[in-house]
Amino acid sequence: MRRLAFALLLMLGGISPGLADTMAKIDHAYPSPPPVYPDAAQDRGEQGDVLVEVQVGANGRPRKIRLKQSSGFDDLDSAAIESAANWRYIPAIVDGDTSTSWMTVRIHYGPPPLPAPPPPAPAHK
Repeated sequence: MRRLAFALLLMLGGISPGLADTMAKIDHAYPSPPPVYPDAAQDRGEQGDVLVEVQVGANGRPRKIRLKQSSGFDDLDSAAIESAANWRYIPAIVDGDTSTSWMTVRIHYGPPPLPAPPPPAPAHK
């Protein structure tokens, strides 16, 4: 009876993905330069989001990069692809081993956020 229960447990574990499986992601332990926002694009007021698909190798390096969704501006799209190509990634884990997989990165181009206003001066009595 024990042998049957053990075999059943192994079979069930093999059918479903392991709990430790993870998707690829940007590795923040390495310095990742911020995406380049081309000066000419800023001067023209170009803004938008770019979705880039990155095939992350088992070694954490990008193998292939493709544009998933354009910002509508070629220079922003190219800058996003170049930025994603220079980042390091944590590879996906499948069944306990690193694995090559695709992930999507969103890069936003727009004006920098306004600085927070200074706190009000304390009232004097």
